[in-house]
Amino acid sequence: MDIQDIKKMPVAKRILIAQDIWDSIEDKDSIELSDEMKTELDSRIDHHKSGGAKYYSLEESRKRNAKLRNDL
Repeated sequence: MDIQDIKKMPVAKRILIAQDIWDSIEDKDSIELSDEMKTELDSRIDHHKSGGAKYYSLEESRKRNAKLRNDL
């Protein structure tokens, strides 16, 4: 099976497969983060908690991403 076969599947089936793959990762705690990664994640959490984060709807995100791609 290649990516083209996967793309032909209904979205719901692809989501279920992705969930199965994620669930197959036995020990999620075995993924070690570097100190730099931990610092970045802490910074993002603080930014969210302080109300500084801006959120976009899926449609807004798609438009912004399309514009960024077109501007390259």
